[in-house]
Amino acid sequence: MNRKVANPVVDRDGDRQPKPSDGRLAHAVTPGSGETPTDHVLAATPRTTLHRRPQRGHPDRATVDAILDEALVCHVGMVEDGAPVVIPTTPWRLGRWLYLHGAARSRLILHVASGAPVCVTVALVDGLVLARSAMRHSVDYRSVVLFGTGEAVESPDEKRTALLALIDKLAPGRRALVRPPDAAELAATGVVRIAITEGTAKIRSEPPAEIEKDRPWTAWIGTVPVAMRAGTPRPHGGDGALPLPEVPVWLQDR
Repeated sequence: MNRKVANPVVDRDGDRQPKPSDGRLAHAVTPGSGETPTDHVLAATPRTTLHRRPQRGHPDRATVDAILDEALVCHVGMVEDGAPVVIPTTPWRLGRWLYLHGAARSRLILHVASGAPVCVTVALVDGLVLARSAMRHSVDYRSVVLFGTGEAVESPDEKRTALLALIDKLAPGRRALVRPPDAAELAATGVVRIAITEGTAKIRSEPPAEIEKDRPWTAWIGTVPVAMRAGTPRPHGGDGALPLPEVPVWLQDR
C-alpha cells in the first residue's frame, strides 16, 4: 500500500529553532561527527539507528513532520521513581518543536518541563497485510520515534499561540471562531515542547511476504487498506444550523 501523506495542516515555525548546541539531547550529538541534525535530516545517533529492516527508515524531516502532523495520539515514555511510565496524549507540531499540553501540575507536564529524558512515539496503521503463512502476516504502518528532553512554554502569549495552533490542527480555521483562552485558563494549563532533533520515521508499505512452502495454501493473500476517517458531525446545543466544521485533509474521504 503506497499512501501519500497530506501536507501538514499546521506548519509554522516556532518562535525559535532548536540547535544542536542547545544541549537538550539526552544522548549528546558530537559536533563534527556527521550526527548533527540539519534542516532536512534528524540527528543520527546509536539509538536512532535501525538494526531491523533499516531500509524502512526515514530520518528526513519532511517524512517525520508529515507523520507527526497526522497523529492524533502519541505516547510519551519516561522514567518516574525508577519505573517506566508511558502516557498517551495529543501532539502537535510548530516548526521543529513537538508540543504537548495538560493540567499544569500533571505528571506528564512536570516531567517534560523538568528537562528529564523522554521518548515520544507515534504509529499510524495503513493496512492489514494477510499472507498464506501465519507467521508472515503484518501491518503497513508509518511510525516515528523521537528522543530528547523538553522545556516548559512559560509566556502566556506563547502558550496561547501554541494552544490555538492545536485547535487548528483538529479543525482548520477554527481558532478564528472560538473564544481564546483567558489568563486563568492559561495558568491552569501546562504547555511543554520537545525539540525534533533526534529520531527517525519507519514505514512499511509492502505486499505480503511469501516463500515456496506457503504456495500450496489457498488462503486469500493481499492487503486490506485501513484508514481513520471523520464521520458526520453531530451538533450539540441547538447548533445544527451553523456551518459544519472543517475537517483535516487526512481525515477526509478520498
